Amino acid sequence: MDVNEVIDRARDAFNVRRVFGEPIQQGEVTLVPAAWVSGGGGGGGGEGTAPEGAENAGGTGKGYGSGFGLRARPAGAFVLRNGKVSWMPAVDVNRIILGAQVLMGIFLLTIGRKLARRLLEEKPLRKRLAR
Repeated sequence: MDVNEVIDRARDAFNVRRVFGEPIQQGEVTLVPAAWVSGGGGGGGGEGTAPEGAENAGGTGKGYGSGFGLRARPAGAFVLRNGKVSWMPAVDVNRIILGAQVLMGIFLLTIGRKLARRLLEEKPLRKRLAR
């Protein structure tokens, strides 16, 4: 595949239809879905003869490479109702759960460290009761 062909395909992939979907109409309500889209690409090239000391010194060198990636996730939707536009964000439940797990882990580490310090600093129960 030619580098220019890959660039043309990438250009076709990065268009407004990736961000805003086709409007959906139900009665008097129109919904326009939207997404966060990001991507990137890269390419390479090469020409010339093989380097000195290479096993196949008689051949000529040549090499090309290219690629691109595209990431899209839902952002929400514009809702058109009675001539007014409102934004309805998409809720990513997985992100909420991950955030809660991270916070709980930090909380447990903090409380666990304080509890361990307190237990190590206290005298054994027998010595406290003997007083």
